[in-house]
Amino acid sequence: MLSLNHLSYTIKDPLITMSFYTASRLALASYHLLFSLVLSSIIGAVISLVWYPPPLLQANGVLPIMLMLIAINLIVPPVLTFIVYKTDKKELRRDIAIICALQMMTLLYGLFVIEDGRPAYLVFAIDDFEAVTPSEVSWAQQNTKMDVITAPTLGLFERSKFVYSPFSSDKEARGRQQTEELTDGISITYRVDNYQPITVATKMIGAKSQPLSALNDYNDSQQVNDILHQYPNADRWLPLKASVLDMVVLIDSDGALIDVVNLRPWSK
Repeated sequence: MLSLNHLSYTIKDPLITMSFYTASRLALASYHLLFSLVLSSIIGAVISLVWYPPPLLQANGVLPIMLMLIAINLIVPPVLTFIVYKTDKKELRRDIAIICALQMMTLLYGLFVIEDGRPAYLVFAIDDFEAVTPSEVSWAQQNTKMDVITAPTLGLFERSKFVYSPFSSDKEARGRQQTEELTDGISITYRVDNYQPITVATKMIGAKSQPLSALNDYNDSQQVNDILHQYPNADRWLPLKASVLDMVVLIDSDGALIDVVNLRPWSK
């Protein structure tokens, strides 16, 4: 029969004590990993489905940054939790709180950078579209010589918005806009005070658009057919300029927008 003394001796055995200690460390690190996994899933969904809906994730080149942010969030905090854990450590709660605080600060900074570079506005101007980011809008606000630009409201969880940005119909204002674009680099697409609903430009979009057959000049014909098969109403297209990879906006026969697709609008 196992005596109490023997049980007490067994529990105090260094190997068993170490196994309990290691199991506790692993358990706490696993809970932190689970928390980080849930957090990363939410972050990944917001970035890839709201801020950079397909295929804009590739257009602005944010995919490597997103993957790095998620990888850091998944690996570093749980590992630090495993390292600092000690059952008799008085400062354990403080250390875990510091790790969690640093984790959240890193995530918030990364999300700020990613959100600031998202294609918030897909702007039609003259004869093509351009993906405009909040950072570009902010830069234009700080550098324009005209009246302060006030951006239309775009919610934090609102997807990219198609808009139309024409030069002013007033001759003097139009001249200033063109001068600032040439001398200061303030594109008409950055001037959010100038934005109008995309439906205003439907006829112009139809007139400036190109036939679908032209896509075969810049893309593999099989790839073009596979993508167009998903959009039977597509009739024409226009280029979409982006910071990393230019893409194509499909348009129907009436000039209405259909979707952005991952095809090249010109030679690389």
